[in-house]
Amino acid sequence: MKEKLESLLSRVQNPLTHKSITDDKLLIGISPDEKPVIELKAGGDKKWQLAIEAQLRTLASKEGIAPDGFKFKWSEAKPEVTKQGPVSRPQRSIPGVKKVIAIASGKGGVGKSTVSVNLASTLQQMGKKVGLMDADIYGPSIGKMLGLYGRQQLDVRDDRITPVEKFGLKLMSFSFLVDEGQPIVWRGPMLGKAVEQFLYDMNWGELDYLIIDLPPGTGDTQLSLAQLVQTDGAIIVTTPQSVALLDAGRAVAMFEQVNIPILGVVENMSEFICSHCGKPNHIFSRGGGSRLAASSESVLLGQIPLVEDAMAAAEKGEIAVYKNKNKKIEPVVDAFTHIAQNVASLLER
Repeated sequence: MKEKLESLLSRVQNPLTHKSITDDKLLIGISPDEKPVIELKAGGDKKWQLAIEAQLRTLASKEGIAPDGFKFKWSEAKPEVTKQGPVSRPQRSIPGVKKVIAIASGKGGVGKSTVSVNLASTLQQMGKKVGLMDADIYGPSIGKMLGLYGRQQLDVRDDRITPVEKFGLKLMSFSFLVDEGQPIVWRGPMLGKAVEQFLYDMNWGELDYLIIDLPPGTGDTQLSLAQLVQTDGAIIVTTPQSVALLDAGRAVAMFEQVNIPILGVVENMSEFICSHCGKPNHIFSRGGGSRLAASSESVLLGQIPLVEDAMAAAEKGEIAVYKNKNKKIEPVVDAFTHIAQNVASLLER
């Protein structure tokens, strides 16, 4: 049993480094008891530990070993703490890319992808070269929002993928690789590998900004990004109500833990502007973005109103702010212009 478990551990990946448990020297020992105890170094948080345990139990089950036929013991060793914080930031950068910006939220449904698309387009219309990477493997939506449905024909040269281009943006999304509606059933280490390929196996060319639309929450994709590339800052998207702030606050704490600076907060759906009378209505409360910015010691980059015509543009695969002459969308265009100017100014400083 001990020998079998040692062999299986050599196939278990460390979600943070993508190397095997044995290569990373995390295995302290395995007791020779009838029900062995596997002792490992605690090199990450509880979620990290559970990911490793799940991998080994799955492999063991395939080899005919009962998943409850062994136990885990995690040592008290702590992750190495540097002067910059609990996790050192990578120095690796993407050739040709000047700034990398992560767009994040603690929960789904706050319009994070909408913010990513429109911010990227606004920066592009300001004369910047911009790439947009959809890192939400399970629920990629960037393609649909830009009128690119399902699998796309990708140009591959010298083992590097050329991004899809639309509206002046260079784009990559997992939705370009699968048929529309096809489910993605992947484990954590595979997510990390996909993020790495999207970053470094793409021919991004010369970019002023690469905007990365992250999935909701604080999981494997966010940790992989923190480990893989020097990220210049994160933008937290929230809606005004207090419930949304609880989840957004967790996203702020996660970025602080991995030493990615918070550029600021974007408050989406700050108010609803009636398409008939033009009057604003705060249907989701108010002030949440300002409170989150204050608590995270960052700035409120801007507030985006909820406008029916802007939503309709996204439904048709259009970008609301892209050369749009619809006067009803002007408040949204103005909001994103203000946000883009703030982001550019912060990164220049």
